[in-house]
Amino acid sequence: MSDSTFDLSFDSELDEFDPLEDTGADDDDEGGDYTAISSATDAPAQQLDAESDSRTPTERIDDLFKSMAPRRKVLLGILSFVQEPRTAEAVNAHVDELQQDNFSVYTAANLCNLLERASAIERITADGQPADDTENEPRTVVVDGVEYLEAAEPVEVFWRITEPGQAKLDSDKPTERLRSLLEEDAAYAVIYKRILTLCAAENGAATPTINGKVDNDPLVQKPRLYAPHFVDKLEQCDALEWRKAWFTTETGKQGLEMLADVVDESAADSEED
Repeated sequence: MSDSTFDLSFDSELDEFDPLEDTGADDDDEGGDYTAISSATDAPAQQLDAESDSRTPTERIDDLFKSMAPRRKVLLGILSFVQEPRTAEAVNAHVDELQQDNFSVYTAANLCNLLERASAIERITADGQPADDTENEPRTVVVDGVEYLEAAEPVEVFWRITEPGQAKLDSDKPTERLRSLLEEDAAYAVIYKRILTLCAAENGAATPTINGKVDNDPLVQKPRLYAPHFVDKLEQCDALEWRKAWFTTETGKQGLEMLADVVDESAADSEED
């Protein structure tokens, strides 16, 4: 769901947390760093000494996405947007749009720097050359016989996706994730269908509405589960999105097609009432 705003002490947080730091977490632990990161901070990270990082670009990108799980859709949105070179101003506007209903203290610049450090995107000039290789030396001018150094015009810089970044973007397959979720959680198929149906309404569905339709269902009593558990799983599969209410996405609508044969007797009874 959307991020909460915390009372942050940047100095202390920046000393303690770096999204790109290799935490050594078990790759098989699904969402291993999600809780720790989402409850810790959403503040800009301190810089990591690239020379001491022996991970491959793919490993760095995967670690970034794991530790920045709450920002996954925004990071993917940036990667998709910069498949063609984009100016910083264009990327800033795009990130503002992506985060308009999901506030974060991470700015576009913060997120782009993290992606650059992970080798998912790169800075280039208008002619496609690496921006770091561009020399922008001041020029000498003479005024009344006196030489002065005049700053050169800054070179316009663009963001562009890299090959490892493109591979990460291509590997994101939300429909397959949703299909796997519905197969693994088949016992709760009725609950998933009910939530997706509620959120497919024109105005979406508010959290209390979803809770009221799920939390008292016999299916979720033992073990005791609540609506946010299922909403979170659907959101991680990009089947739901938060826009001041929960809405079923195109991926979620495909999920409803997968659940077409599931009969929700409780929902039918409610409609009759």
